[in-house]
Order: sequence, then structure tokens, then C-alpha cells
Amino acid sequence: MAVLIVEPHDGYATWLANALSGLTDRVIRAADPDEAMAAVAAEGREVLAAIFGPSLGDRDALALAGALQQGTPDVSVLLIRRQESGELIRQALKVGIKDILSSASDENAVRTAAAKAIEIARVLRGRLGGGAPTSDPGEGRSPGRVVTVFSSKGGCGKTFLSTNLAVALSRSGAEVALVDLDLHFGDVAIMLHLFPSHTIYDAAQSPGLDALTLKSFLTRHDSGIWTLVAPTEPTVADTINPGTIGSILKLLRSAFDYVVIDTPPAFSEPVLGAFDESDWLVMLATLDVPSIKNLKLTLQTMELLHFPKNRIRVVVNRADSKVGLRLPDVEKLLSSSVDATIPSSRSVPLSVNKGSPIMLEEPKGPVAESIRRIAALVVESQPAGRTKKQRRSLFARS
Repeated sequence: MAVLIVEPHDGYATWLANALSGLTDRVIRAADPDEAMAAVAAEGREVLAAIFGPSLGDRDALALAGALQQGTPDVSVLLIRRQESGELIRQALKVGIKDILSSASDENAVRTAAAKAIEIARVLRGRLGGGAPTSDPGEGRSPGRVVTVFSSKGGCGKTFLSTNLAVALSRSGAEVALVDLDLHFGDVAIMLHLFPSHTIYDAAQSPGLDALTLKSFLTRHDSGIWTLVAPTEPTVADTINPGTIGSILKLLRSAFDYVVIDTPPAFSEPVLGAFDESDWLVMLATLDVPSIKNLKLTLQTMELLHFPKNRIRVVVNRADSKVGLRLPDVEKLLSSSVDATIPSSRSVPLSVNKGSPIMLEEPKGPVAESIRRIAALVVESQPAGRTKKQRRSLFARS
């Protein structure tokens, strides 16, 4: 395994090599793009990551990154600049650069970013079977299942359930992607204590997006799940094309065993697109009249939209709360059965505040066990009605 350093200044190249000490088997140095391409050609699959130093001009760096993306798209590229600009960042994303660091970064920051880049390259290369991609990485494999968690009322615990459900599914060895579709105020990154370099906004702005490139926009959590988090700036949410969201979900389905989607409490265009792509829809409520009323209206709306009832699972959170409303009352109000419940626990807010899923904090506790039961609902059988002939949008306007 090797890391390529492209930096004309010998002193800085040496500093970079020292920062990578012990992180890689070999460091290959090149002074210009021609030497870099020759090194990649000579080393073949040995090169996992490339670091472009600040002395390499912007134009040369972007051109070299573009050439690498075309020839070896699973090589992770890091760019170190003395000055950054919005335009440079946009151009860097277009050519597949994974991260941009300041030239003022210390050895630890460079090492951390390089380790992350190497990990991404290893995962991509493992998915491709160690060979260069000759087709879509999802080709030839069964598509994954998409599970959307929704409630039209806030405060029910959607993000808590989404994050822990993704972890529960991954515990069986499945590869799981978690998508934060609350584009304005998503909390997945906070819930998992993540500091992502890229968000769903960056993925949506990437031209010619494919499954391989999309993977570079994901952030890996220590539990093994991969996350596509919400934009850090709410103002950019409305600039994301809902059609692009649908394309992203399809690509994730082709690359992962399960895709879990966390949603905002609204029937927005991206949410409707997620419903259309979903194999399972997990409807969440709590034991209070406004929540149950909203759930009933949501179920009626889904019926009007002709969403198959057998693909909906109803879950009640904090189901043991003594608030004068019992599960039999809920089922009577809904005219439908409750498929699963989650008990109350002091451990839940503790895990949320800590930024660690309760599936990891208390894996043998009652809350974790209830989430495993919910995971079983989407694992045990393939829902009816998902044949290719029925892939027409459920929400297509005629």
C-alpha cells in the first residue's frame, strides 16, 4: 500500500512524508503531474491515496485530480492549499477531490485526513473486488432495501430510531447507508458525533454522479455504517433538486444492502421521492393525542397516494409512558395494529447527548432489544409489490 505525494518543494514534501510515517507501507514522491501519472502507472493498484501539496498550482492540481478520477477513480485525493475559495472547492468536488486542507494544518490534521482517505479507498477497492471498475459497482448484485422512518410530528424520536436502526442492521454484517433527508435541520451528524467533510449538498452538486463517486461523499461511523448527512447550512437546502435526491437514493440502493432514511416532519418533494424508493416505511408516533392524530392522517394520506399498506410498519415510541393513553386505545383510533414498540429509558437521552447510539451504549438493554425487533421486521421477508414492473413512481403526476 502506497501514498503518493505530489509537491515540487522538497522540504514540504519531506514534511508530508514524515507526517504519514507508519500510516502507509510506502510514500512515493513526485514533483509534477507528469511524474505523478508515471508513478501511478508504474505502481498500479498499490497507490491508495494522493496528496497534492500547496506548491502545486491550482490548475495543475485540478487537472491531475481529473486525470486520476478518470483512470483510477478509487484513489483518494487530498488537496493542501494556502488559500481556499468557494470556486476552488466547487472545482475540487467536480474532479473527485475528497478533502481540502489548509497549508497551516499540523501533522496530526494531515495524518487524520490521510487515514480517512486511505480508509475510503480501501472500502471502494474492496467493493470493486480489487480491480479497476469496468462497470457500475452495483451491477450484478441484488439491489438493497430502502427503509424510510417518518412522522409528520416532530419530537417523536425519528432520528434516534433511524440512527439506531441503521446500526442494528449493520450488526448482522450488512453494509448500511444512513441518509439524513432533513435538509434544513438534520441531526444525524450530531446524533453520531460526526464531523463530516462532505454533505448531501456536495453529492447533489457533483455532475455525472455514479455509485463509486457517491461513496466518497459519505462519512463512516465507528459502528461501520456510512452516512450521508444534511447540509451544514440550511440556506442551501432549497437549492437541491428533488430529482437529484431520487438519483442518489437509487445509487445507494445499488451499492448497499440497506439504506435507512431519516426524514423531516413534512411531505416535501424529497420525502415523497424517498417514499417512492422505499421498500419499507416505518411510521413513528408517541403516546399523545396530537401524535396519534397526525399518524392517522398520515396513514390516510399514504392510502390516497396508493402506497401499499403491507409495506408500512407502525412503531410507538416511549410506549410504556403513563399518560392515560394505552396501546389498545391507539390501535382503536388508528383502526390498525401497532407492529412494534420502544420503551422509555433514561439511557436514551444520555446516549443522544453523548452522540453514541444506544445499540452500542447498551446493546443488551430493553431499548436496543426493541430496535432489533424493528430491524427484524425489515429483514425477515421481502415486501410484496416491489417487482420491476411496479417501479413506476407512486407519486408521478398524470
